[in-house]
Amino acid sequence: MIRRLSFGFIVVLVTAFIVVACGRQVTPNPPGLGPGGAPPGYVAIHFDVQSPFNFSNYQYMIVLNTSGNGVTPSTDTIQTNWAGYYFALVALGTAGTSNAEAVQFFRNQNPHIPPAWVKLGTTPNQLTYNPNSNGQGTEWSMIAQKAIFKGASPSPSPSATPNNIWTFNAFVTEASQGQWYFLDSMGAGGFTDPQFNSPKLCMTEPFDNTYFALDTQISDPTAEIVSVEISNNPAASPSPCP
Repeated sequence: MIRRLSFGFIVVLVTAFIVVACGRQVTPNPPGLGPGGAPPGYVAIHFDVQSPFNFSNYQYMIVLNTSGNGVTPSTDTIQTNWAGYYFALVALGTAGTSNAEAVQFFRNQNPHIPPAWVKLGTTPNQLTYNPNSNGQGTEWSMIAQKAIFKGASPSPSPSATPNNIWTFNAFVTEASQGQWYFLDSMGAGGFTDPQFNSPKLCMTEPFDNTYFALDTQISDPTAEIVSVEISNNPAASPSPCP
């Protein structure tokens, strides 16, 4: 049986819509654009697993900490009070079909209450999704306008404006009877310790980096993360982070 660690979310049914200036229409591998096919002001994510995705049972997500505090989102959610959970890009669905969601986490003042999971309304110009970007069923890709990570308003987070330094983690999760379970992460412990320590991503500089998951002992290869590629294309002239 696959190992897993349980956690929970409060799902908010009201969709929060974002109105921002739209970029140009995104097409696969367009010429003249930035890393990963990202236009200026966008970030591209490529998420790879060992065997073809199992959208009937699992969700595949990258969680982004846009606050600039340097904390890596982890599977130790109770111990850390969901530290680092600000936004996520999630691929989920059913057998044969899947879709992408951009979500924001609204943390509760009570550390024992999981954060609300708020789906952010996005346009096709703000978030594009390819469920099979490598033709083998083991990689999805998303291109997201970074403006969506300003989130819903009003926000209970300390700052709703993304900082220039982000951290991240990737997870495979399972939903069952109102609970969510971690099955894998970027860390050497998979769903548990030791945890992943995210590099600091300078979002004012262009980059195209691939990060490999450290746990290769997941019993279900459809839940085993292989790597995450993050490609950033700043909207303004590149500048170094402090």
